[in-house]
Amino acid sequence: MLPIHTIREVIRINTIFPELSDRKVAKLALCSHQSVGRLKKKVKQLAINHAIALQFKDKELAETLYPRIHGSETNRREPDYDEHYKQSLKKNGKSKTVLYLEYRAKDSETALSKSQYFAKVRKYLKKCRLAMRQQHLAGEVVYIDYAGTKISYDKDGKKVWLKVFVGVLGASKKIFAFATPGERTVDWINGINRMFEYFGGVTQVISIDNAKALVTKAGVIPILNKNIALLGEHYGCIIDGCRVGKPQDKSLAELGVKFVTQRVLRPMNQDLQFFSIDEVNAFLAQQVEWLNNLPLQKLKITRNELCKQTDEPALRPGPSRPFVVVDDFKVVKVPADYHIEYDNHYYSVPYTLAHEEVEVIVTNTHLKVVHQHQVEAMHQLSNEINASSTLKEHLSPAHESESEKTKDEYMKWASEVGVSTETYVEQQYGLVDNHKSRAIGKRIQNLMKLCKGKDLRQIESACDYAIQNEVAPNEMGMVFKMLDYVATKTPALMKSTTHQNIRGKAAFGGSYDH
Repeated sequence: MLPIHTIREVIRINTIFPELSDRKVAKLALCSHQSVGRLKKKVKQLAINHAIALQFKDKELAETLYPRIHGSETNRREPDYDEHYKQSLKKNGKSKTVLYLEYRAKDSETALSKSQYFAKVRKYLKKCRLAMRQQHLAGEVVYIDYAGTKISYDKDGKKVWLKVFVGVLGASKKIFAFATPGERTVDWINGINRMFEYFGGVTQVISIDNAKALVTKAGVIPILNKNIALLGEHYGCIIDGCRVGKPQDKSLAELGVKFVTQRVLRPMNQDLQFFSIDEVNAFLAQQVEWLNNLPLQKLKITRNELCKQTDEPALRPGPSRPFVVVDDFKVVKVPADYHIEYDNHYYSVPYTLAHEEVEVIVTNTHLKVVHQHQVEAMHQLSNEINASSTLKEHLSPAHESESEKTKDEYMKWASEVGVSTETYVEQQYGLVDNHKSRAIGKRIQNLMKLCKGKDLRQIESACDYAIQNEVAPNEMGMVFKMLDYVATKTPALMKSTTHQNIRGKAAFGGSYDH
């Protein structure tokens, strides 16, 4: 039988030039004149011309012209294709061999041979494995994953193994790689921070797999780890997951990992020795840049050049600060004293949030309090046990007024009165170590109350007397009364008593110096 394209050519030439001899047609169609003669007879019998031949598919045309070859009936049973497809989808499905043995056991007389059976099954399953071509808009998505191959460095004679984070931009296929100690959440986040810094901007979507460090519940729309959800908010992008057991959803990441592994990681492990993670990452960055400058096989353009044309102009600027990993997250109810306890230390929140539920987000340096998606308080973490960090703006008006009653405030008032008053207040606070002592504060407040309506000289005199005679603050009222009494009575006692009825000691004679 002639090839189908030759058959069509013979039919076409014969339709246009029916007067040509078999030899001339064979010369034009590049086949033997005997084959042309036999084909002409078949075409004439079946009344097939070029226009009719065009309406047939190749298989239909071949079966029409050569029914004995293509249309012969057979009693051989076809494989159960649907069952093969179902089993291929299962993780622990039956093998092709087991299915063939079951198929043959039903009726060996009508069964296909093993080779024919497997050939038909392979052809069917290959048709089932279809791939949808993805179109990536510039700056839209970056795919991330970890390479299976580890790299190492030597420390004190021992090998320290590292995992390699890989990111690939969707439109330009530009690659990023960075070594981390492991695949913890903090390692993923560190890799993403470094990746966006390398790319010079942020994509709209980060495509991730269902790693436990990233998601708490896998799915088409996974429930993200709290840190990863906050990372998305920080960068203003969508964190998108792939289907479970469907690596093709992030095929670019898989191809990027394969490329980095073959070209960089394996040669690094075999040919080079490193002595720190910084050395590893410095060399890795150099090699990845080399990969990005290699021309793509089909496009004949490098990843870096393609990135400048596509992804780079479309990337959005990132935040001024990198994302900080959250060490702890919890929802608590604010107590009446509007101070939240964390690690045996108390941190203030605005007094208006008392008895409200708030989110407490703790990083390695700060504690942040969020209420209704608004940051209400930010504190630097403290190691003081059973102490408190209180911001003045968080206090209620009454508590703010009370908090201002400290040694500094009282000393300021005393310095405005005079030196003696200042010395007396200083002496009182010298009895305790706490400059916010309520006990001393109450005594100074009492002193200030007694001083109302008094001039500065009276207050200074009272404090001077109290200093000289070690008078306690609770006895200062008696001092002021005494001074008032002396001030009113002393002028009358000092009046002259000389008059004609008073004779004095000279009138009595004698000596009184004894």
